[in-house]
Amino acid sequence: MNFEKYRYPAIIKQEVDGGFGVYFPTLFSKHGWEISLSNGRTKFEAIKEAKKKLAFSLAGILDDNESLPKPIPIQLESISNGMELIDIETSFHPYCDEIKQHLIGRHWHITFFIEEYEEEIEAIAYKNNQGLWDILFEDYSKTEEELFFDSSIKKHSEKPKSIILFSAELRNEAQEKFNQFIQNVILKYRTKKEWEERRKLRVKMEQNFKQSILQIIDEKVKSGEITEDEALILREINKKS
Repeated sequence: MNFEKYRYPAIIKQEVDGGFGVYFPTLFSKHGWEISLSNGRTKFEAIKEAKKKLAFSLAGILDDNESLPKPIPIQLESISNGMELIDIETSFHPYCDEIKQHLIGRHWHITFFIEEYEEEIEAIAYKNNQGLWDILFEDYSKTEEELFFDSSIKKHSEKPKSIILFSAELRNEAQEKFNQFIQNVILKYRTKKEWEERRKLRVKMEQNFKQSILQIIDEKVKSGEITEDEALILREINKKS
């Protein structure tokens, strides 16, 4: 892990609760304006936390085998009242041990959504000893295992049900290969009846999960951990989720 210094433009603004949030709209183009990378009761705390969170984010990008993005200036016309334009400088050095620990077991998900059945198929990527990402898949039945995969297929040593579909260097590459697998294998052989059965099972699992949440809420009311008014809010959130 290198100890270079990195500097990225950011904005800091006061939040509704009175604290401060630091945002990186050009570094995280999808959600950088809406979601803060760090927060603090004061500007000092928010900026201090931003340095750490930025270092962790950059380490994650490198761990994904990606190149670090170049800093892109934030245009002044994008700044509104209450926003302050700042630069955040960070390094891996102060957080080296924490980052190494954080990266252990790090993984990410890739998905494929089938609109016709409103079902999502997922695989999980874990980094192997060669620095590539193994794409693990366990969303298959015993019949499908015999149909889709031959004896040469590898299974993950620590996750015996997970089949290693392939290995990839980059996330985009993994997503593209996963899409091809779903389109050329899963969608080609899985029947409409099987999709309906999967949907029923998913709905049942979701209902059971919601019921377990309601039971936990009721227990917290009985124990005095939350009030009945708080419980009503939590029940409504659980109902809508």
